[in-house]
Amino acid sequence: MTTPPPEGTLAYAVDLTPENVRALEAFLNAQLGRVSAEVGETGETSFAMRSLLILVSDSAGFLHQLLKLERSEPWQRAAIVREWQRLRSTAADFNHCDGYDHGRWWKQIRHYDAADEAAEQERISHFATLHPWSDDDADQGKED
Repeated sequence: MTTPPPEGTLAYAVDLTPENVRALEAFLNAQLGRVSAEVGETGETSFAMRSLLILVSDSAGFLHQLLKLERSEPWQRAAIVREWQRLRSTAADFNHCDGYDHGRWWKQIRHYDAADEAAEQERISHFATLHPWSDDDADQGKED
């Protein structure tokens, strides 16, 4: 595990803890429960709300299992990033309900760790050297 970031900040998925996941899941359940109570228990919207609650629970449960792994495979590391993004993007809109809170820690995480980020930057740089892009290329095909 990397050095823990300052409280309230997550830089990489490797920094996620079960407490982070539980707190985000609890926030989502509270917000979705509030909306679900407004919707009621009948109709298509209530079925959609129940499905969303199930998806949040399943996603958080899967993330908890992935975080327990000692040595995760590349697909599991990618799944950790994806599941966190799924939960945090669901929570992002609810962050506005009681006033936007910039201090909330469910920030977007794009990489598992610094090595993963460096490898992606290397892939991007390599691709850029193979396929250079210039303003002249962008101007080709434009009619004056």
